[in-house]
This record gives sequence, structure tokens and C-alpha cells, in this order.
Amino acid sequence: MYSAEAHDNKLVYLAQEETYQDYFESTKSGIMFLDAALRVKNLNHEAEGIFGIDRSQVLGKRADVTFRRFGDKFLKIFAISEYDDFYSTNVKLRVKEQFSYIHVDSLKLRDAGGNVNGVIIIMQDVSAVRATIKQIQTTQMLMSLGELAAGIAHHVRTPLTTISGYLQVMLCRLEDDRYAVRREVLEMLLDEVSYINNVVKELILFAKPPIHKEANVNINRLLEDALRLTFKELGGEGIDIDKQLYEDLPAITIDANLMKQALVNIMQNALEAMPTFGVLSIRTWIHAELNMIAIAITDTGPGVPPQILPRVFEPFYTTKLERMGLGLPTAHRIVHEHSGFINISSDEKSGTKVHIYLPVIDARLRNVSVIHQQILNLQ
Repeated sequence: MYSAEAHDNKLVYLAQEETYQDYFESTKSGIMFLDAALRVKNLNHEAEGIFGIDRSQVLGKRADVTFRRFGDKFLKIFAISEYDDFYSTNVKLRVKEQFSYIHVDSLKLRDAGGNVNGVIIIMQDVSAVRATIKQIQTTQMLMSLGELAAGIAHHVRTPLTTISGYLQVMLCRLEDDRYAVRREVLEMLLDEVSYINNVVKELILFAKPPIHKEANVNINRLLEDALRLTFKELGGEGIDIDKQLYEDLPAITIDANLMKQALVNIMQNALEAMPTFGVLSIRTWIHAELNMIAIAITDTGPGVPPQILPRVFEPFYTTKLERMGLGLPTAHRIVHEHSGFINISSDEKSGTKVHIYLPVIDARLRNVSVIHQQILNLQ
């Protein structure tokens, strides 16, 4: 039927289409052929299902007109003058009151002279795959919440047990509502309460940092402050500092106190990786193409083991008994709340390098998902 309609519309088929007719109709991918004028030459049964149409409704018609109801992003696959021979994208289509997610590959067809004489569009319905991925992500989130709850319980239960035990002993020794308490006991109880309070504060900072942005923050000055604070807390007499701070960095709008805390957390990890001697390198520059400020903090320690590296941003995951494991996760969260990104690379020879990217322009004016992908591609 559609062959006759195509003939009536004086459409030209690809030379080998008849040879692959069985595959054309049986494949699970939607396939659509366009001629050089973007008129629909043919589409298979799977493509009909994806679009929710009958091919007789579209044969011989311009694709950019026929499918304009699917929006500008979908129509871009027909803008063949704007891309090279191949274009790939993912789109969300609404068909018969239902949404589906489609992966689209568009390929220009050329004749022997190199001229474009058509376009082949291959579509795959990835809705089920996307639903599966979301289910996996939900499962991972629930597992992370479980680990988070276990970490909180561990760090709160221990001091509470100590406090409870001493209070019970004191209660048993009460005489006439009087009890003499040694100073060291009270100091120990206060220390345990202070520890619980610190756990709660760090947890709040990780869960939802209270951001109060201010304009014209100099990131180099902030790094200098964070550096002084880190060395004041941890010492580091055997550590050399190599600073390469780009002088003409633009001022940015951030929460300076929170960002300083994030930088301190990262620097503390770097110094702890070099307990006796080493070099802490700090570099800043402006990435003009991405319009972002880049910060690199590098140590010369033994590096993070490959099996641990994927988990460094997990809350309460730490190999240090004296630490709660919220330093890097909190730094990650603070940078994320500023629409920035952190990437960590590490090996045994060169130590660990932390890259931080902060937008120069307010992220509400930018497509941060695209920028994130570009950054990952540059690593």
C-alpha cells in the first residue's frame, strides 16, 4: 500500500531498499528516510508506533512541518545544514497523552558526487531503559540513605552510651539529692555532648548548606585564607607550598564562608595524605570557553586507592578512625550548591589532584548539564 502511495507521490526509494525490506519492517528500531528536500520517503512500522501515526499521513510531506508538534529539539534533527554528516540526540515525545523517551541518530546520505541526496533517521524507544536506570538510581539513593543513617547512629550512639552510663552511676550514688561530681567527669561529659553537637552541625552542613551569597568575592584571596586556616589547624611544617594563582581572575558571587570551608576540607585531606613531608600545589585559572573559574589542589601523597576513589564523596565513608567522613562530601555539596563541579583523579606516582570548577555567571542563566558534560570530556 505504502509503495503505491510513494509511487503516486513520485518519491524516489534508495536503490537497495527492496533488498532489505524484511529487515526494514522487522527491526525494533524506528527508521525513516527523507529526500534532499526533507520530504518523507518512507518509514517503518516501528517508526509509526513511535510517532503514533500511519505512514500514509506523512509520505511525501516535509518532515520539519509534519513533526513540528514535537518541539524545536526534535526538529533540529531536520536542520541538516547545522550539523555534519551525523547528529545524535535524546528527545522526550508526547504521543497520545503519554510521554516516551527516544534516542535519535540522523545520518546524511550522499551521492557519488558527495552531494546530500537524503537523510536516514534511526530512532530507539529508550523509555524502558530510562525507567530501569531511574529505578537503579532510586535503589542506590535508598542504600546511601541507609548507610547515612548507620553512620549517624554510630557516631551518636557511642558518646550517648558514655553519657548515659555515667548518669546512671551518678543517679545510684545520690544521697539526699546530693552528689559530689569530679571535675574530670563533668569535662568528659561536656566533651561527649560537644562531639554530638559537631556531628549534628556537620550533618546539617552536608544536608543543606545555608547559603548566603555575596558579590565580588576574590577566589585567590579565599584560597589564601583557607590555606592559612588549614596550616594553623594541622601544622604541616614539612610541607612545601607551590602556588600559581592567576592574577586576573574575575570576582564571583558565592557564599565566601561556605566556600572557604569546602576548600579547607579539601586541603586538610591533602595535608593528611602527606604526614611528614611533601608539596601542596594550588593553581587557579579561567577557562574562557566554559566561562568558569578552575581551581586545582594537588598533593604528592601516595594517592587514593582505585577501589576507594569512587566512594570519596559518600558520607561517613572514611579510612581514618579519627574522622567522621563528612569533609569531602560536604565540600562536594557546597560546590554543587554553587552550580559548580568537583572531579578527583589520583595515582601512586603523582598523588591526588582535586579540580574545582565554579561558574563566573549565575548558573540560572546557563545550561549547567551541558557544561558538566563538557568538563567531564576535558578531564
